[in-house]
Amino acid sequence: VNSVSFSPDGTRIVTGSDDNTVRLWDAGTGEPVGEPLRGHTDLVRSASFSPDGTRIVTGSNDHTVRLWDSGASHDDRSSTPFLLNHDSGWMVGPKRRLLFWVPPASRTPLYYSPTTTLVIPRGGPELDLSRMAHGQHWQKCREE
Repeated sequence: VNSVSFSPDGTRIVTGSDDNTVRLWDAGTGEPVGEPLRGHTDLVRSASFSPDGTRIVTGSNDHTVRLWDSGASHDDRSSTPFLLNHDSGWMVGPKRRLLFWVPPASRTPLYYSPTTTLVIPRGGPELDLSRMAHGQHWQKCREE
């Protein structure tokens, strides 16, 4: 087991392990809840609940971050993979959709590591994307 985290309400525990699985546990009884979450192809380094407890985020040595519905069936179809392509710098989401670009200086393990996952709690730092240029209009990012 590489990572352990309690749900916000304290009733469940999520673990990430060397066997590439994520598991949910009943915090009161210590018994597993359902089958393991499968989808990662390498060991799971980090696992944490969202602040409202409805989602689980995991980071793996397979260079993906996955978001899981904590109440869904426990297989690859209930997760959403994200991957940083270190060559191009693009963070790639579901259906190979380009989400955002990471500058070369920020692609080093010092700034980004696929094995580190962070869930920012309510009241934490926020990123204002209201003026972000994206999609077909990304080239207009320098226009006023």
